[in-house]
Amino acid sequence: MQYLRDISIPRQTRSMRIPGPKWHSRRKLLTPAFHRSILESFQEVFEEKSEVLVRKLARMCKEGQVFNIETYIAQSSLDVICETAMGTKMRIQEEVTLEEAKYLEAKNSAAEITTYRFLRPWLHPDFIFNMTPKGWKFNQSVKMMHDFTNKVTNYEDDAEVRPKKRKAFMDILIEASYADGPENKPFLSDLDIREEVDTFMFEGHDTTASSISWTLYLLGRHPDIQERVWQEVDEVLGDERISSMQKLTELRLLDRCIRESLRLYPSVPLIARKLREDVKLGDYIAPAGSEVFIHLILAHRDPDIFPEPDKFDPDNFLPENCEKRPPFAFVPFSAGSRNCIGQKFALQEMKTVLATILRNYRLESTDAPENLTVIPELVLRSKEGINVLLHPRK
Repeated sequence: MQYLRDISIPRQTRSMRIPGPKWHSRRKLLTPAFHRSILESFQEVFEEKSEVLVRKLARMCKEGQVFNIETYIAQSSLDVICETAMGTKMRIQEEVTLEEAKYLEAKNSAAEITTYRFLRPWLHPDFIFNMTPKGWKFNQSVKMMHDFTNKVTNYEDDAEVRPKKRKAFMDILIEASYADGPENKPFLSDLDIREEVDTFMFEGHDTTASSISWTLYLLGRHPDIQERVWQEVDEVLGDERISSMQKLTELRLLDRCIRESLRLYPSVPLIARKLREDVKLGDYIAPAGSEVFIHLILAHRDPDIFPEPDKFDPDNFLPENCEKRPPFAFVPFSAGSRNCIGQKFALQEMKTVLATILRNYRLESTDAPENLTVIPELVLRSKEGINVLLHPRK
């Protein structure tokens, strides 16, 4: 549905939806922001923010309380995305300001209302939706999100807040705004930059936080697998810092656990596409122009492909098992040319955060799967949160 774009920016030109040639040129422009050398430079930030997160969790561990770890993961992930993508050091985990708290609340509210609206076709027209209380709240939430991203991008000249140690996503956008594009116009206007910032701020932190939280939930439900992951982390890292991507690639069981978590609880539960040509689906023809939604929770639990579809089994992602499956049986980052441009960034952050938590704490997930209310909004979440109990490792 066309209105779904409004979650980030009320225009059609942002990279998620722009068509054909314009999308290709935009993708080509943004790809260098995720080059291996840049991702390697971000590892310091991932590690630093993960250590802050562990210190924050220490208080909950000491008090022996069951708590929603999702809240802490969301703050950490937002801290990461502000510094790595925007180049802005916000220190959100150390002291959440009112503005930052409003951003997190607005983001959740906008996602909830988007799903509410999607399920009610009579609210799809803007002129009707905007007259409702939900419409008013949605527009206020989007404004709060925009105000926050404006604040982040306006720190460009502050050397303390925006240190120039590494090239960030924002720097590439700014460079593009000065480069000559077709007809001697900039490749990116100020509004183009705003759209990309809004998109990346939302997608780069919320989806990653969801994936980390669900992986922790599953490890907390399967202490035997959690112990094996901890042993792997201990063998690979010991007491060393997670200072390089190379170390992360050696955490093979952790990688399989993340992928199995994404299979069972994909952070983005639906993939939307608009067909450019007729597509045959079994005995039916989906005509060109149709809007198609792929339900990843169902696709990833196909018993013909995964014999025990509801079981948490990281061995599903052993190389020999992956080779047997159709290439599109598992697509948490979508697939094809429009796959997620930031998936390597996300996996690197996930591994760093999870390894840092697990080398410090053993966790128990206190809610059984049947007691969780899974909500497939723009990002998959649990209505009850991800409630855990932490125990110190050392």
